[in-house]
Amino acid sequence: MSLTCYGDGEQVCRFFPPVCPACRTWGLFWMGLLCSVLVTGLLPSAECAEGRGRIRGVIQREGQGFAEQRIMLIRFGPNQEVQRTPGQTDAEGRFLFDNLETGSAFTYFVGIRYQEQLRRSDPIRLQSNEPVEVVLEVGEPTTQESVSIAEQPKLHIANHIMVIVGRDTHLEVREIVRVVNPGSIPYMDRGASFRLPLPLSYYNLGQVQGLAAEHVRVDASGLSYATPLAPGEHQVIYTYNLPWYDDLATILVERTMDTSVLDVLVDDERFVTTSDLQFGGRVSIEPHVFAHFRGMNLELHSRSWLQLMPRQTSVSVLLGAYGLIIGITLLGVVLPLHNVWHERVQQGQRDSGALKPKQIQDVKGAGRDLLRGMARLDDAHNDGMIDEATYQQRRQVYKDQLFELVEQLQRSQAGQEARDERRGEM
Repeated sequence: MSLTCYGDGEQVCRFFPPVCPACRTWGLFWMGLLCSVLVTGLLPSAECAEGRGRIRGVIQREGQGFAEQRIMLIRFGPNQEVQRTPGQTDAEGRFLFDNLETGSAFTYFVGIRYQEQLRRSDPIRLQSNEPVEVVLEVGEPTTQESVSIAEQPKLHIANHIMVIVGRDTHLEVREIVRVVNPGSIPYMDRGASFRLPLPLSYYNLGQVQGLAAEHVRVDASGLSYATPLAPGEHQVIYTYNLPWYDDLATILVERTMDTSVLDVLVDDERFVTTSDLQFGGRVSIEPHVFAHFRGMNLELHSRSWLQLMPRQTSVSVLLGAYGLIIGITLLGVVLPLHNVWHERVQQGQRDSGALKPKQIQDVKGAGRDLLRGMARLDDAHNDGMIDEATYQQRRQVYKDQLFELVEQLQRSQAGQEARDERRGEM
């Protein structure tokens, strides 16, 4: 049962000649089927292999592998999409991330949290399926490096502009900050080159212009730039919204760098604005008219405040706002006067051994005044007019004085009871 060829390729079947054409047809069919299976089986694997890369390396501490440590692979994709993949180093501190997407649209970082700080590798871009080697050192900086950081000239802000426009349900704020690195080398300090604080309750922060987007970090208190800042001047522009409910709004402007000039422009058609900054007149920028406030040579860690009052708000509320500011200003005067009076009360107590009825009423009145002062202090703190350290310090003064008043009343009551007992014995 075989096929034999003769002459010009004529095929003759020695046995069962009628079957010969069918054999040829089925042979071609099975050969085609086998080829298609092989092709379709191999193509998917080749397609999966294409566009996939690997990142491998070692985490070191003081030159030695950092074993059994949790790490993270951070990927920035198109449209600022962020993906995090957890991992762990082996007994020698090595790691491997595979099956990664390649191409210029994706940027990777290897990160590890060490001593409450996030340490990250340089940005990684995978252009092929060849593995990329990463060595990330998390040890303490050497003495020479620490001295180098300390000797770097500090960054400062040459000019900071804030523009505040009122809307029906919120405030729109645009900030333009010119950050200057006066040194000759890129500036970096504790994981970031600089930080710009934002007001509490801000939302809808737009794209930050003037900085590389992959290095901008945003949290509830502001934004930071997590890469060395090159020498020279850098202009940073960003916008955000603040909630507003058609009533008094207080905005605190904090500083993390020395600032040469701060200019604040507030929508003058909607608001009557007060500030600790100097009023510089009104500025017309179509289609708005702004009240202009300016501060000069403002120090690191200092703060400025603005109060925005809608123009249709009643005069009584406006007077109340001014009263709050004046009350805070006079607080430092009232407390020393109260202390002088308090010393006199104590002297009267020492002379008589017990407080007289008039003195008791005075002590109770002083206690009520202290409680009202604490309430005003709490309101000022809640409105953002007093920083946390000052608030806690002044509140502790109030508490100490209240405690002394209570002790006075208790001693007076005990002295009165002792005198009553002696009279009973007589």
